[in-house]
Formats: sequence, structure tokens, C-alpha cells
Amino acid sequence: MCVGWIKLIRGVAVLNLKQGLKMKNINLIFRRTHLYLGMFLVPWIFIYAFSTFMLNHGPTFRKLRPGPDAWIQLWKKDYSIDLPESQEELREWAGAVLEENGYGGLQFGVQRNSERALINSVRFLKHIRVTYRLAEKKLFAERRESSWVETFLRLHFRHGYGQGNVMQFTWGLIVDVVCVSFLVWIVTGLYLWWKIPHTRNWGWVAIGAGTISFFGLLLVF
Repeated sequence: MCVGWIKLIRGVAVLNLKQGLKMKNINLIFRRTHLYLGMFLVPWIFIYAFSTFMLNHGPTFRKLRPGPDAWIQLWKKDYSIDLPESQEELREWAGAVLEENGYGGLQFGVQRNSERALINSVRFLKHIRVTYRLAEKKLFAERRESSWVETFLRLHFRHGYGQGNVMQFTWGLIVDVVCVSFLVWIVTGLYLWWKIPHTRNWGWVAIGAGTISFFGLLLVF
């Protein structure tokens, strides 16, 4: 009889030990995931936080940007073509011009009016534009002066998909990974907060303050 009770107690103890170890392993996975995701997100949080701060203080940082005429001419050449009318054909033409002049594979936009066609290729560290002036029948390439302010803003607004370019697709994919990482980081943080009972009250205060401030501003503005 005593032997049976001893075996039962031992079995319960072993079961509790296994469950405790399992819970510790789960907690460890959440802690490590939260820790390393936070380290991975450091540059991305900094980029988006600082660039948003710059946008919020636009007049101050606008003074640090180069002026509208801060363009350096790279080359000009004779060029003659009847520009296509449709936007699709105009984009094909612009892509061919960039390719022929060593700027192939870049993200770009193109627009035209009665006087010129303008091709803009905005990169993080360089902004290239190629202008075709119809009256002069000349093609001009210019590079905008470097500016760390504009680089941060380009990082903030850059999107990747739908550009027809492998590098742009890769950028979009990386941004998707970062967005998912943000969500996982939030979930693991909430889990770890809930597992520490003495932090729950202040945690509710923090969540409430963030929620009220966000939705309050949303309703006001």
C-alpha cells in the first residue's frame, strides 16, 4: 500500500517537473525571441522614429536640405525623338534612356509636358534626373547634392513592390519582414509582461495611455 502511494506521489512530482520545465522552455523562447527581435529592429526603429521626428518638425529640418536648384550637371548630349503620348509607352522610353546611359535597373518615374520630359530616379544616397528638352533637342543628366536629411526621408517613404525591379522587390520583402518582426515583438512583449504579475498594473496604465492618446488624436484630428 505504501509502495503504491510512493509511486503515485513520485509520478505526480515527475509530471509537475516536466510541466515546469516545459513552461520554462516556452518562457525562454519568448524571452529570447523578444530580445533578439528588439536588437534586429534597432536600426529600423531609429530610422522610422527619427525620420518621423523630422517630418513633425518640417520647418526646422527644411533649412538643412539643399535648395531646389542644388543640382550638379553630369552630362548633356544631342538627342531627338518624338515622345510617345501614352504613359505606358512613355515609361518604356524612359527605361530605355536610363539603360542606354548606365542607369539601368533603377527605380524611376517619368512625366512630360509641352516643353520637356523628366525622368526621376530617387535612390537613398543619390537622386538622378534626366531631362529631355524638346525645343533644344538635348538630353541632360543631373545629380542632386547629397543630404542626410533627404536620405532619411527617402528611407521613410520608400516602397518596393510594383516597380518591375529585383532590387525594389527585395527592399519590399525586407520591409515586410521588419513589419512582421514588429508584430511578433509586440506579442512577445505582452506575453512577458503578463507573466510578471507585479508589473500588470503599471502595464495596464501604459497600454491605456497609449490607446487613449492614439484614438483621442484620431477623433480630434
